[in-house]
Amino acid sequence: MNLFYRTEGKGDPIVILHGLYGSSDNWRPIARRLSENFKVITVDLRNHGASPHDNSHKYENMVTDLVWLFHELELDAAHIMGHSMGGKTAIAFAADYPEKVKSLVVADIAPTNYRKNPATALQYDFHKNILESLLNTNLPEFKTRKEIDQHLAGNITQKIVRQFILKNLRHGKKGYEWKLNVKALYENLDNIISGVDFEDYNDRIPILKYPVLFIKGELSGYIDEEGEENIKKMYPEAQIKTIRNASHLLHAEKPDKFIEIVSGFLLQT
Repeated sequence: MNLFYRTEGKGDPIVILHGLYGSSDNWRPIARRLSENFKVITVDLRNHGASPHDNSHKYENMVTDLVWLFHELELDAAHIMGHSMGGKTAIAFAADYPEKVKSLVVADIAPTNYRKNPATALQYDFHKNILESLLNTNLPEFKTRKEIDQHLAGNITQKIVRQFILKNLRHGKKGYEWKLNVKALYENLDNIISGVDFEDYNDRIPILKYPVLFIKGELSGYIDEEGEENIKKMYPEAQIKTIRNASHLLHAEKPDKFIEIVSGFLLQT
């Protein structure tokens, strides 16, 4: 699949992968600042943003898409950074193609099956509710984004989540439509939440072939104590940094601290 991407800056390449419901556009402020020292490539993963839609949305698909992107851009190797779903994609890509990885940066996700533990299994229900709400919204009926926001508020109560989701609206021939392939994301949600567990890589761990950094939000539950244990099992030499007073969207909430941590890590690799 030919993915949509943006490039800016010069230097060592870094490929940035967004999370579920995200896009390359969400990462433009971070990319702009990193482009002072790096060639930054921000990607729309399949079924998101301006990239093509497909019925399948498994991590193995997204890894294959990245292989094709590296071929298209004639990249021998690059730094790989991913957030949430994009972080799991980065983990899987780096494990399968270590020769293409200069370093790995993962933002607020762990190599964990989030459906195994009752404490984290709620993530599946959280996203299932969101996607069902989007599937049950007949967008052409609405005239304004405010009307859509008010409609979604009945099931998606967190305003910050709705604002993030609404960035995926665009005008089509029949009115508003989602950039997201909502149906495919809903049908593949189990894999999105459970995929890329450290146990999937028992045949190659511990992984020591490239420098690894994990960044967690202090207020986020995505990298808990078990998650940190899984990280260390897979990457014994990994650095784990915490951004205080940040939740899952840590790069948007605390961009200065995020840039400070990422730049410091990349410039020393």
